[in-house]
Amino acid sequence: MSRITLISSDGHVAARMEDYRPYLESQYLDDFEAFLVDYAKHGVVTTDDTNIMNRLDPEAAAEWKEKVTNRGRLDASWSPQRRAAELDSEGIAAEVLFQEFATPFLMSSPTHAATLNIAAPTDDQLSAGYRAYNRWLADFRSFAPERWAGMAAISLHDIDAAVRELKAVKDMGFVGMALPGLPGSDRLYQERYDPVWAALEQLDLVVNIHVAIAGALPAYSGARTLTSARAMVGADIFTSVHNLLPTLIFGGVLERFPNLKVGFTETHSDWVVGVLQRMDHAYERSDLRRDIRDIIPMRPSEYWRRQCYLGSSIYSRAEVAARHRIGVDKMMIGIDFPHSEGAWRYGTRNYVKATFGAERVPADEARRMLGQTAAGVFGFDLAALDKLAAKIGMDAGDVLTPPDVQPAWRGDLDRPLIPA
Repeated sequence: MSRITLISSDGHVAARMEDYRPYLESQYLDDFEAFLVDYAKHGVVTTDDTNIMNRLDPEAAAEWKEKVTNRGRLDASWSPQRRAAELDSEGIAAEVLFQEFATPFLMSSPTHAATLNIAAPTDDQLSAGYRAYNRWLADFRSFAPERWAGMAAISLHDIDAAVRELKAVKDMGFVGMALPGLPGSDRLYQERYDPVWAALEQLDLVVNIHVAIAGALPAYSGARTLTSARAMVGADIFTSVHNLLPTLIFGGVLERFPNLKVGFTETHSDWVVGVLQRMDHAYERSDLRRDIRDIIPMRPSEYWRRQCYLGSSIYSRAEVAARHRIGVDKMMIGIDFPHSEGAWRYGTRNYVKATFGAERVPADEARRMLGQTAAGVFGFDLAALDKLAAKIGMDAGDVLTPPDVQPAWRGDLDRPLIPA
């Protein structure tokens, strides 16, 4: 039996809020105790039943409560022991880990907090909360460091402090940073951010652009229903992160920092084809002045090929079918555990069969998209993970063949492609 070494490019963990106490610097503890009082009344994590009831239809929310909450599966958000057991049961060898909206001084996702009229944390509180999260995550990872690659949470309000934290997390074993939203009207290409890109490049840390983390979430006050507001937010958060690619390229960041590695995670995969075609056209055939070559001497798609990757959670079947147009060596599966939209919700094996199996993806291509590319980008020890996968991994002969009956789940499985 040939096993698949599956590395998820997208997973989320966070401590229970009160468990951050020992990781916070002492000058913030009084503020944190006051925050905990309000958090006990209003705090909501993405996977809480309260949030799930607002996101999903009643029957789906009831199923979530029965099959996920009541079975203790969400304990894997904060318990490394339970997390490892969940990965084993899903046939997942390793994960890239991001924060939740559950770091100190964050009441919940920004949209939920806005509906409660609760003040946002100060810049200092936000940064202190991120530093506490990073130190907690370092301890979490110590249970099985070969299985988890950490993306640090770092605020860019203070550039010098951000660079110091990048050096600190490198020493703690992190492999990258989750790009946060920038303050005010700042843009990534501005000179003040060059020390951040330089530090990431020098330290060989990936800058990871994750949907809903890499930008401020828009507010739609006065929407007719909460669902209507969520639908509009859902459209905006993808558009905003997609727009960061032209910013990084036409703004000259990737030209100035040619060894900077960039990941786009949970942003879907199909959008890249059309965006790169239009950027190349703007560079070569549009009325754009030719002095753009003073900023970027190469075609935009060449920067993409040199430096960028896709943390592709959650693959649609159509994206797997279009893998050669998108880039077999660019697409890295993301399971998005423990979020409700993740591939694990219907069973990771079932999802891989319904995508890779349904499209009869050859084993060599599947292995790259399911783990090998991620191992190279994030520095996993693939040989060690192959040994683990020999025990817990999915059978390639099984998951790379179509299911007896193709499922019709709601969610990303049958999401249509964006036309190029």
